[in-house]
Amino acid sequence: MGGIISFVTGGVADRLFPILQTPVEDIVYEVLDARELPSRQKVRELRNKVDSLEKTIADLVAALESMKAEVADLAAREPAPAPAPKQKAAGRPKPKAKPAAGKKLCKVPDCGGAIRAKGFCGKHYQKFKRNTLGGFVGADGITMFDDVRYMVAGASPGEAVGVKVAGDELVFTLDDAELRAKLADAKVD
Repeated sequence: MGGIISFVTGGVADRLFPILQTPVEDIVYEVLDARELPSRQKVRELRNKVDSLEKTIADLVAALESMKAEVADLAAREPAPAPAPKQKAAGRPKPKAKPAAGKKLCKVPDCGGAIRAKGFCGKHYQKFKRNTLGGFVGADGITMFDDVRYMVAGASPGEAVGVKVAGDELVFTLDDAELRAKLADAKVD
């Protein structure tokens, strides 16, 4: 008898299930929406995104580990650099970097910087343009001597110049000539 009832109710249940399924799903989704809970589809999408992100992170970690091993291998092959000599903190300028072979050096003695313009490195070129570079004729034909600016008539800008006082005259020593000027006449300002 239980088998007959099961057979009858099973057939009825199979026919009623599709009819009842849609309203029951609607009720479930209404409850989920009212509670602002994500649907199965949203949870599935989120899970797929998290799985994809975890795979990407795992790939990146593997790549980083591989790079780390390569760096360690290269470091083991290279000899250790010699320790740099200690320098005094004050009063001693930092050594200039030597430019690559074939590059010309700044014409200021003991500078060693690479040429930027007019034969000077960047620092000395700025002083040259402002006419404050001692030992050289500035852009306007002016040179500095004992913190005083003097006009050097007949000299080319950027040319090395030596200055000395001889009585009431200034003697400008250039590469190819010696120029004399009255102290009061050569002074600028």
